[in-house]
Amino acid sequence: MGIHDNPTPGSQFDIIPLEPGCPWYSWSRPNVKWCEENICAWITAPANTWSNLFYIFFGLIMMRQAKKMKSPTLNLFGPASIITGVSSFAFHASYTYVFQIFDYFGMFCFVYLAIVVNLRRSNVIVRSQQKFVFWTLVNVSTVLVPIFGYFDLPYQVLVLGLVFFTLGQEIHIFRLSRKKGSHVVANYGWNALGLLFLLAGITCSAMDATRLWCDPKNHYYNGHALWHLLTSIGLFCIFQFYKQFAWDKGMKGLPVVVVEG
Repeated sequence: MGIHDNPTPGSQFDIIPLEPGCPWYSWSRPNVKWCEENICAWITAPANTWSNLFYIFFGLIMMRQAKKMKSPTLNLFGPASIITGVSSFAFHASYTYVFQIFDYFGMFCFVYLAIVVNLRRSNVIVRSQQKFVFWTLVNVSTVLVPIFGYFDLPYQVLVLGLVFFTLGQEIHIFRLSRKKGSHVVANYGWNALGLLFLLAGITCSAMDATRLWCDPKNHYYNGHALWHLLTSIGLFCIFQFYKQFAWDKGMKGLPVVVVEG
């Protein structure tokens, strides 16, 4: 048994172990149990697993669009979405603690990408620093996940905190862009649409987690699977928002830095 296994499940929220002899049986369980029942198979939660293909689908579209724009910065968004999909796919397929850490690595990749490009828009870092800052933040945060797990702390708050931080960044940049002397007034339509999809996804996932919407035997769709669909669309919308800026040399669009000096 692993440190997150519960050998005597008594409620729908317990971390229920897999049956002996099943794939992934000997692996440690994660710290969360979604509504969908985990079956004895290599893919233990079909709906929650296959729905991650939406991240990969939209990631490929983002890669194609970024390639046409010849932007090394925008080129990062597609792979980040694909990594998010692959890591979440592995986690839900295996229902294991190890791949749950990998799942957080994928989420950190996309969240920190938005944070890093916003740091550029705030004139905090320059293009030559973005990759170093990005990978440093992603790796440090990923290391924090097992540390939080060791002390039985809810490491879900890491991602939640970063989402609120990103929102705070955008509010700060929006206020700067309205000040006298700013030359960057962005169109926030795509960003607002993306936030609406993210909010809808969070709502569906929360209903799944709290069992307000729960049918454990349904392996086709559920609240958390819809979280994957809606947030993949939301991330794609946010990418469309960032496309309006001239991130790299030769690109056409709004200047990246919101306020000079």
